[in-house]
Amino acid sequence: MGYFGKAITHTASDTINSLPAWEFMNQTGTLGTYLAGSAVYVGDGAGTKDVNVIIAGTLGAQNTVVAVTISAGGTGYTGATGVATTTTGDGTGLTVNTTDTGGVVTAVAINAAGSGYKLGDTVTIAGGGGNATLTIDDVRSLLPVVGDGVLFQNLNNGDVLPVLVDYILSTSTTAADFVVMRNET
Repeated sequence: MGYFGKAITHTASDTINSLPAWEFMNQTGTLGTYLAGSAVYVGDGAGTKDVNVIIAGTLGAQNTVVAVTISAGGTGYTGATGVATTTTGDGTGLTVNTTDTGGVVTAVAINAAGSGYKLGDTVTIAGGGGNATLTIDDVRSLLPVVGDGVLFQNLNNGDVLPVLVDYILSTSTTAADFVVMRNET
């Protein structure tokens, strides 16, 4: 794989954060778990071991809804939890908890943030008269989750994973004594 300018030992963890584990990349004083596309050497004694990783560049849910405002309260609604929504945009999966007064939606809370939404998208709340609408005010892209991991099995002491890695997960990992390597960039 070539030569590397930096190497550190690393411990598997299911904590996923955006703080770099590399001191030269992280000026906050608190090291995180983000390996930023590092090569991983497995140095764990005799026998074969498994390593669960999130491959470099893996993204979590993108453009999830963080904030909405009620554009129109509609008619015929009853307060409910986990109410589906529809949009003319590309977003899917947003559900809301609604509060009503006299059948008009007066408050909403995000139940499931969905993904693929854009600022300013108009969303219609299902049920009632089908005419209560929301405007998307804020979206956020999320980090990957443990379920995005890829399990490499039957690795030997001294093996280097054939992919660059952003996170080494403790779930399903039986190896230890990792050395992560990268060039300073």
